[in-house]
Amino acid sequence: MPNIDSVSFDLSDCELIEHSDMHRMWVNKAGIYQNLRVSQQPPAWPFDLRDYSAASDYYFRQCAENKGVMLEMEVIQIGELEALRGLFKYRSPVQKSLAMMFVHIIWIPFKNWTIQINIEALERGTTGMREAAVMMIEGDKWPKPSLEDPPIEINGTEEMFEKMRSHPLRVLPSDDAKYDKTFVNHPLSMVRNRMTQILSSLTVFADTSDLSPFIKNNRSEVLCVEKYVA
Repeated sequence: MPNIDSVSFDLSDCELIEHSDMHRMWVNKAGIYQNLRVSQQPPAWPFDLRDYSAASDYYFRQCAENKGVMLEMEVIQIGELEALRGLFKYRSPVQKSLAMMFVHIIWIPFKNWTIQINIEALERGTTGMREAAVMMIEGDKWPKPSLEDPPIEINGTEEMFEKMRSHPLRVLPSDDAKYDKTFVNHPLSMVRNRMTQILSSLTVFADTSDLSPFIKNNRSEVLCVEKYVA
């Protein structure tokens, strides 16, 4: 039966801070958290992994229900294994904070178990620098508020911040991966980069015959989409 030791990837810069039989968590010096979970059951997906549109719509809605937004969703190959990779943006769980939290997840499903790796990073210090800089670059491409939105009355700083936190998140031009090299220390850039590092060193010790028939296939293409919400 697979266990937490069935999964291996490069952790040379990380410190183990939590561990159990089916869960481990590490953090590196940049403050990026890496969560590894092995579940002894298949994912409760209401879709076939080969149905990319259904997978994308499912996580887009689920993320929105948790007051976040999906930035990317992709079906990928890891050797003989097929997996689902998603990138999500949420507001910081810290009360009254305007910071963003970015969560990059990969799911590797089997017939009777699932590997899930989360890469998480929280925006720290001065927030909104990436957005402000890209807004200047993009100009008219930056999404504008809807003309149908009613005017908002603000009574004081506290109410202003509360209104800002309650506003639905959107996918912005500044979330595009093309800006990661410009903002290398931004949490979004860091979770993308860390996931790339993990995928390049990831090893799964498992019998591929345990793959569900509808997951294992011979496709070689990689599907990717980004949803930009005005």
